[in-house]
Amino acid sequence: MRLVLVALAGALVVAACSSSGAPASSSDDGVGDGGVPSGPITFHKHVEPVLQKVCQNCHVAGGIAPFALVTYDDAKAVAGSIVAQTAARVMPPWGAQDTAECKPPMPWKNDLRLTDQEIAILAAWHTGGNLEGDPKDAPPPRTSSPATHLSGALSLAPATPFTLAGSNDTFKCFVLDPKLTATAYLTATNFVPTNKTIVHHALAFAIPASAKVPGDTYDCFGGPGIDNPTLVAAWAPGGIPAEYPPDVGVSLQAGTRFVMQVHYHPHANGTKDPDATAFEYRVTPTAPSYEAVPTLIGNFASAVGSDGRGLEPGPDDPGGTPTFMIPAGAANHVETMHFVMPSFGPLTPIIHILGIGAHMHLAGRDEKITITRGGTESCLMQEPAWSFNWQRGYAYDAPIESLPSIAPGDTLRMRCTYDNTMQNPDLAAARSEAGMTQPTNIALGESTTDEMCLGAFTFVYKAR
Repeated sequence: MRLVLVALAGALVVAACSSSGAPASSSDDGVGDGGVPSGPITFHKHVEPVLQKVCQNCHVAGGIAPFALVTYDDAKAVAGSIVAQTAARVMPPWGAQDTAECKPPMPWKNDLRLTDQEIAILAAWHTGGNLEGDPKDAPPPRTSSPATHLSGALSLAPATPFTLAGSNDTFKCFVLDPKLTATAYLTATNFVPTNKTIVHHALAFAIPASAKVPGDTYDCFGGPGIDNPTLVAAWAPGGIPAEYPPDVGVSLQAGTRFVMQVHYHPHANGTKDPDATAFEYRVTPTAPSYEAVPTLIGNFASAVGSDGRGLEPGPDDPGGTPTFMIPAGAANHVETMHFVMPSFGPLTPIIHILGIGAHMHLAGRDEKITITRGGTESCLMQEPAWSFNWQRGYAYDAPIESLPSIAPGDTLRMRCTYDNTMQNPDLAAARSEAGMTQPTNIALGESTTDEMCLGAFTFVYKAR
């Protein structure tokens, strides 16, 4: 990811492994303490509906989760872990949370968070002996496919798989040609790595027919090396297929090609298997009513300038001159990115915020994104327990015209908090793998052991 303002698509459009629409757990029994039905709690009657509702878009055969949660035997084998992970709200993975300092402006679409009652039902089932119950009480089985492929999509992949060698992070670009003969509109995207153990992230840029590229495959640390590329899709660990709402899309002119940049990260759990990440996408020839402008904001290395963009000074910046540096041993270090929305002149449209997300690396622990208008600051989103392994975007659940808007002069702030100690398990594992027993200073950069502070936004406006 480049250390400048760039366009970002896909990853922010759909949040997490979306709900199947299955009903929440219910029972004809009376309700006891904590909203748990009275009487025996059984898998088929009480637990299976909960698993269908939020778990089985990932925890199925062929899904992105490492094991299935479909049958009674599946769930019984990991019942204790289900209870522990849901009680801690680690699972289902959902980073955007309401906190004492952040109340998002509206609900989230496809919110995966379990209710207190559902968590209590899972705990009561385990405490009561993991009873199976009568299979006749089971809800109808799910019929939707796991969230690994984009249904009805076209797919492009490198002709020759890439095999990672050495111990350094590698950025490879692959030129993919969708052979567009007329203007089309991108409505959905997905990435399918064939060796997920070494893929740190993948990006797809749209480039015009006239753009010069070094070759079909080339090294590209820092970006695709092409003037004015438009980043139209992204994948990171935990990512799933992404779809825009109906009547929203990104325009692609005839002759547009994609450049797919894949960041490969060697590490102890990575395998030597070759990777041929595929880029899946859907396009339509019909012009949408709304144009999407996915944008990634942050990673500013210097102080806020006259354009309103930059790094805010913190308590560790002498003389008020900010430098992005996370000191070794700092458990609660903060860096804040500052961005003032520019004006596009008299034709500036009304711009709404469709989706939002955060991005940091291994030291990241909390990111809060706010907007200030007319001296009043409000919170758009906070991830108070950031996990590099579960990166995803969050979409507001409202009609487009009711979504939060951003106007010229409004200020976005991305406040990123880091834990650069050996008590940070993700960072400690990376340090240990490198033969280190103590933390070191962390600067802004591209590699996994560097850091970033980004807010990812999907802006939409009425097409003219």
